[in-house]
Amino acid sequence: MNRDDAPLKLKHKASEICVVGGSAAGLFAAYLLAREGRRVRLFDSNDVMHTTSRTLITTSRLAEALGFFPHDAVINEIKEIELCSRQCSVTIPMMQPDLVVERAAIVRLLARKAVEAGVEIRGGCKFLDLKPGPEGVTMIIRDIYRGYVEEIPTRTLIGADGTFSRVAKLACVKSHDTTPILQAIVKLPEAAGAHTTRVWFEPEDTPYFYWLIPESQTRAAVGLISENGKDSRIKLERFLSRLKMKPIEMQAARVPSYTHTARPWRRMDGADIYLVGDAAAQVKVTTVGGLVTGLRGARAAANAILNGADYSKELRSLRRELGMHLIIRTALNRFRSADYDSLLRLLNKKTIELLGLYSRDQASAMLCRILLAQPRFLRFAAPFSRRIWAR
Repeated sequence: MNRDDAPLKLKHKASEICVVGGSAAGLFAAYLLAREGRRVRLFDSNDVMHTTSRTLITTSRLAEALGFFPHDAVINEIKEIELCSRQCSVTIPMMQPDLVVERAAIVRLLARKAVEAGVEIRGGCKFLDLKPGPEGVTMIIRDIYRGYVEEIPTRTLIGADGTFSRVAKLACVKSHDTTPILQAIVKLPEAAGAHTTRVWFEPEDTPYFYWLIPESQTRAAVGLISENGKDSRIKLERFLSRLKMKPIEMQAARVPSYTHTARPWRRMDGADIYLVGDAAAQVKVTTVGGLVTGLRGARAAANAILNGADYSKELRSLRRELGMHLIIRTALNRFRSADYDSLLRLLNKKTIELLGLYSRDQASAMLCRILLAQPRFLRFAAPFSRRIWAR
């Protein structure tokens, strides 16, 4: 390469806050900060207005996490959940409906709100490196469209660049194991309700579950969470064949697994680095759902920056909630088909009401009340009760 072909390097004055990654969590953190008058620049290697589509189901607490109801992103409401084991099934009527949202739509919505609040969003910017700088750290960014490299110093950096976060890697934050998700978009079966989610527990295939989530009167997402991504497609195709469904399209992702030791922050060369969303593994390991929890993490990071507070303290309630999901998942990983049969048979009128009243984003409150309403569930807790008292 001669000198004329070398990429142009541009240097900038310090940016007050930089966000890497146009995820829902990154855009939400940027929006919250800009709304309070902070200068925020967000960089993503893609165009955030044209991100990958994926059908997601979240709880009614999405509106609480956002501070507004995301009408433009909600494509369906789920009013009941049917839980199925090999020999039993139980229907849970929901006091507040679950929300089916389209991932790309929620990202576009948050991008618009961020821009309206004053965030500068730059797509086509690949984050390459971090190096010490005179004013904190210096980000090295390659502008894919224009073909030059930029050096951008900052004292505050938010990493929202997903499961395989490069910000986390360069900041020497411990990486996380990942869990594969695979789902097919199918024609909604005539016998299926457009507002009923079905969940099948089949531990011979997966320690998690299969699901059917209606996204409209005519279409649904059918998928599974698997320990091994290599055989996920075989299992899902076999399941679809059993239900006489044919895939219209396939959607796949890898989701990070939360652990008690996760520390999504770092002080580096005079700069504060915060990780949010999937980059911080802010994901419920019971269902590998991370939209509400990722938004809560983004709000915690924004509060820490705005108030000069400790991010770990701002995250305390979220970490407690995610820790409870980790304990529950530890128990469920030991379940066999007969255990799920027994579990569903123990659901009485009161526990069914409680399951409909409390969402998956209220695991601690829900579990305590269910154990009081049906003490026989304690026998399932025996193998991991020592973990609870040790924490």
